[in-house]
Amino acid sequence: MQIDFHLGVTYVLARMSGFTPFEANTIASSSQYVDDAVNSGTILFQNCSAYEFRASAHKMLDYRNFKELANHHVWIPFHFIPGNEVRDSSLDPLAQKLVCRPNSVIAQDVVKSCVQNFHKTFGYHLLGVTTHAFVDTWAHQGFAGITHKINKVGEIYDGEGALDTGMMNYRKKYYRRNPFRRFYDWVRSFFVGEYNPIGHGTVLSYPDLPYLRWSYQDWQGRTVQRNNPADYMLAVKHVLEFYQEVRKANNLPLVKIFDQDLRKVQELLESIDSEEGEERLSKWREHIQCGSFQFGTDTWKYAPEGPESWLAEAFEDFELNDDFEFTNVPYKEDFLKSNWKLMHDALLFYRFTVLHDVLPKYQICVA
Repeated sequence: MQIDFHLGVTYVLARMSGFTPFEANTIASSSQYVDDAVNSGTILFQNCSAYEFRASAHKMLDYRNFKELANHHVWIPFHFIPGNEVRDSSLDPLAQKLVCRPNSVIAQDVVKSCVQNFHKTFGYHLLGVTTHAFVDTWAHQGFAGITHKINKVGEIYDGEGALDTGMMNYRKKYYRRNPFRRFYDWVRSFFVGEYNPIGHGTVLSYPDLPYLRWSYQDWQGRTVQRNNPADYMLAVKHVLEFYQEVRKANNLPLVKIFDQDLRKVQELLESIDSEEGEERLSKWREHIQCGSFQFGTDTWKYAPEGPESWLAEAFEDFELNDDFEFTNVPYKEDFLKSNWKLMHDALLFYRFTVLHDVLPKYQICVA
């Protein structure tokens, strides 16, 4: 999924569930921040304090950059929660268990962990992080966050079942755009064979477009039907249940989920059909600000960078460098309570929980 769902729809669902505009903004911003946290590093403060942080996404979100994106600590916990299903005796069982499945038993365990730990100081940020990974199990189903043949895709078809020649040609050009890349692939094929793709790179952004109906041939030639609007609505309903469970477990009042709000969410998921996530987000923003939902009119914002970002809030005017190496940084008294610090606390806690607590229960080791 892209920014329209991770930020816009998540905000709507949080408000529908009874969270205040401020709380909903923290949850939705944290959900989107998972895709925007592309830097890792260590901060050394002037008062001898230090803080280490890690990325939950990559600088170059490019499906051709196989080496850069082949990072289990990023793709598997944050974007492709394993489904733990073995469906084919001819394929390595572990690889199959790593394939993402919607609302899998592992995803449910991750959600339960969030419910149990919502009381922590970074609880709202953790809720956003968990929401991001949870809803991605519907969008990214059938693909794994590793480089493996199970991610290979043959022909792609449109919603009517006709061969999507435009997508097929674009994909071919996309992976062969750079002449140096073509030459490198040609030489490499003699030694190690054909590249295995990572995630849903072979279908590019098709799983992330909420309005799209399509199908494809998987690595074994089987036709897989995809109905993104239906899948996204299932994600919506499960997120609402998730949020209600969080509120119930933490003694927060439960609110009525209005059917007209659900119908509005479904309508917008299907009717906003721009290929660009930012353009789709702008439409969601308009509906949030003009009172299209029962929670009223809200004004909200999200700034991944710049003077209004969480990063700027935590470090004020300190000049950042491209390598994200911080030394001699002035220490603000409220740094420990800053959104940026709480966000990265949530990312670290979430990743450790998934890799070292949840996955080992299913005999999966990717730490």
